[in-house]
Amino acid sequence: MRYLDAAAVRATVSLPAAVAALRHGLALDAGGPQPVRTSTAWTGGELLVMPAEAGAVAGVKLATIGTGPVRVQGVYVLFDAATLTPLVVADAGALTLLRTAALSALAVDLLAPPDASTLAVVGTGPQARAHVAAIRTVRPISSVTVVGRTPSRAAALAAELDASVGAGVPGAGIICLCTTATTPVLSAADLAPDACVVAIGAHVPDAREVAADVVASSFVVVDDAEAARKEAGDLIMAVAECAVSESVFDVSLAALVRGEVAPPPSGRTLFKSVGFGLADLLVAGLLA
Repeated sequence: MRYLDAAAVRATVSLPAAVAALRHGLALDAGGPQPVRTSTAWTGGELLVMPAEAGAVAGVKLATIGTGPVRVQGVYVLFDAATLTPLVVADAGALTLLRTAALSALAVDLLAPPDASTLAVVGTGPQARAHVAAIRTVRPISSVTVVGRTPSRAAALAAELDASVGAGVPGAGIICLCTTATTPVLSAADLAPDACVVAIGAHVPDAREVAADVVASSFVVVDDAEAARKEAGDLIMAVAECAVSESVFDVSLAALVRGEVAPPPSGRTLFKSVGFGLADLLVAGLLA
């Protein structure tokens, strides 16, 4: 059994390969049992347990979300599905970073106008950096704007990404929200009529990055319907406020990949991602 640290995970799986694996796996609907992840409160933060099975492999992610210098840590264990022999143990932080950004890129590829070229990223952490790299693989991005609450961190990330620093997102064709915010950082008034919004920062029912009017004015796609009904605070609170109906959870990314649902030809779109075990497994399978 091999152990792959963060550097090895990054060296083994590229962003385009991760996007392709997610597209292929979701199209096949090859998943076995996919329990919604469980969460346990620990003194230093939160433990997430995410098992999944698909085809020849099964796996489980043990991820912690803490308040220290490194927010997401943990391990992923990949098994042979037939014998349950452990194959690989990998750094879960690097896998989560890769999977989340790749899943967002797949959603953008299915939802954003083909010529969308302006990207705004809200947040200055590792996911913000990863999302810029991922979106650049699926759209001809000509300009990137970094929006952050700490000017020095926003400036540092913008310099690294050859981007500019902005106070907001007006006019951006694609907006990625990669924050730890619990209250909205984006409202409908901030958005262009055909903006594609990706919201990945909040994964609990009482936290959200987008206001209810963003949800109400957008064609909404979730990464996993069952997980979203339990954890997607952006949507849960919009339903509670009567801005939208329960049908807001109905369209999954897999349904778009399989062609079961088609996005509208124009208008705003919103991809809400909370993370689900099958997505981790589809990318982790490339580590075997």
